[in-house]
Amino acid sequence: MASGTLESIVINGRRFTCKSDDDVEIELPGFSNESIVHGDGSVTYHKTRHTGHISGVNIILDNDRDDLEFLQDTQNGLDPVAVSATEVDGTVYAGSMQITDELAKTTGENVVGITLEGNLEKL
Repeated sequence: MASGTLESIVINGRRFTCKSDDDVEIELPGFSNESIVHGDGSVTYHKTRHTGHISGVNIILDNDRDDLEFLQDTQNGLDPVAVSATEVDGTVYAGSMQITDELAKTTGENVVGITLEGNLEKL
C-alpha cells in the first residue's frame, strides 16, 4: 500500500498539481462527540455535526493561467464548487466544497496553501 500526499486536486474544473512533501488532512463529514459525565457517574454524549474538509495542501500555481485569480474568483462565489482530490495511490475523494481560508501566494515556491470545507466522500 502506497501512502503520501495528494497527487493533484481539481477545483471548479481546473486541475492543480500538489506539492510533493505536504501532509494533507482529509476529514469526511460526520459528528464529533463530547462525553458529559454527570455527578452520579452516568454519561451522556453531545454530538456536533461537522463538514468534511481538505487542509494542509499546497498547490502549484501557474501565473500564465492566472491560477491565483481563478482561485480567488472561486472563493468569492456564493456557491460551493466541485472538488476532487487524488492521492498518490489512486484513492479519490470528491464533493461540493468552498475555499475557506485566505489565499496567500508564497512566491519562493509559487504555491498557495488552501483549505476546503463542505460535502466530501471517498469514491
